Amino acid sequence: MYRNYIFDLYGTLVDIHTDEEKDALWRTLCVLLAEQGVCYRPEELRMAYHGQVQLQARTLRRLGRAAEPEVDIGAVFRQLYAARGYAATDQEIATLARTFRRLSTEKLRLFDGTEQLLRELRERGKRIYLLSNAQALFTRPELDILHLKDAFDGILLSSEAGCKKPDSQFYRLMLERYRLRPEETLMVGNDDRADCHGAAAVGLDSCYIATEQSPVRRSPLPRRCSEISRITEVLSVGCSALLAH
Repeated sequence: MYRNYIFDLYGTLVDIHTDEEKDALWRTLCVLLAEQGVCYRPEELRMAYHGQVQLQARTLRRLGRAAEPEVDIGAVFRQLYAARGYAATDQEIATLARTFRRLSTEKLRLFDGTEQLLRELRERGKRIYLLSNAQALFTRPELDILHLKDAFDGILLSSEAGCKKPDSQFYRLMLERYRLRPEETLMVGNDDRADCHGAAAVGLDSCYIATEQSPVRRSPLPRRCSEISRITEVLSVGCSALLAH
């Protein structure tokens, strides 16, 4: 019987679309930075941003602290300030990150059935967790916007952990931090590699839902993975597990 449900966020519970290449985004960020005395041209800022993301990813891979290391976007923004001789405060970085995310986001809403699913799981006495490849500076404010902040018994984001799915280290950190028994826990996500094969590697059953944001599947789903077409069908997976365990 599943007592614990771990969910992916974007593409699973939340329907999202972002575009970080819009010219208007980079022009607006340049205006915001210029007000602080930090001067970039839009295309220069765009290239500096992507360059820093790539540089940090290479550095993390070289350090070898995780099989799937995760860049912290806050460190990227801090370096953009530092490159112009400006020592940004944490609040300034958070403000820049929120502005970046707001301008790049074209759609952000709960999938139909998300509220119902989380409510019914809670009514059945289940424990609900979030394990997401996500940037805390973006995601924690969005959990407030979507009224999901209090929906979870525990939240673990990749930018805070320094690694991301399907890295077993990320999964084990979730299991250890919240003392979850694998045989009582179901992972639910829309990415077959990150959410399903990643879960299987640490002994977790999983549930796969294909959405608009799902990557193309390159291999069969793991043996102990159920495929659903609507998020509320997770409730049926939990019921069938009562007979299976």
